[in-house]
Amino acid sequence: MAPKYVSIQDDLVRRIAAAEFRAGRPLPPQRELSEEYGVSLMTLRQALRALEDEGVVEQVAGKGTFVRAHRVPYLAAGLGSIVDDLAAQGIVMTTVQLRAEVVTPTPDIAERLRADRVLEVERLRLVGAQPVVHQLSRIPAALGSALLDADFRTTSLYHLLTERCGRVPARATETLTPVAVTADLAHLLAVPRGTLCLRSTRLTLERDATPLVADEATLVSARMEVRIERHTTTQQLRYHVGASTQD
Repeated sequence: MAPKYVSIQDDLVRRIAAAEFRAGRPLPPQRELSEEYGVSLMTLRQALRALEDEGVVEQVAGKGTFVRAHRVPYLAAGLGSIVDDLAAQGIVMTTVQLRAEVVTPTPDIAERLRADRVLEVERLRLVGAQPVVHQLSRIPAALGSALLDADFRTTSLYHLLTERCGRVPARATETLTPVAVTADLAHLLAVPRGTLCLRSTRLTLERDATPLVADEATLVSARMEVRIERHTTTQQLRYHVGASTQD
């Protein structure tokens, strides 16, 4: 079982991301927080030190502990979507479905998915009132035809593939590159044209290497970023959601 201060640390991160505690403002006094969590001041201070090491909060002598006005870390693991990853940690991300239609793909997408027609699903992801991700998902039409009437605002694409198509994602390859957004995309993401964002290009496959989804997600770098932590036997992906997105 993890030490008590770790669970406090995780809960404080959740509360900061949910805008209960806002960037640039102080956390409640340490004694108040220690009483709320039912722990000693020493245990609470361990949690605060850990958050300070992560850059989530900062101690200001004589004034208290303040939430720092930049990105807040969240753990992402497995093959779920960004929404799945954040929802598992209590972070609410709203999805706006822009369109879902069968189209003829570019030669590159056709080759990656081994399909000459694809279902193209375009969505905008928001945290609070601010857009953080534009996502374009493409599924071979042979599978996508069963998903045309799906509500992609509330249901995970991976869940739909399993439930409706009997296909189970087993692995994925992902590439991350910087990209300057076009005028149309800048309008959707509420950033100036040419803003440098992070582009995630991911191909999800079944266990037998059959391609299922080609994803292209554009993340607003000022509001969201990705950190990869490498260990000797495992690798973890961490998403950071900017505290400012909660305003």
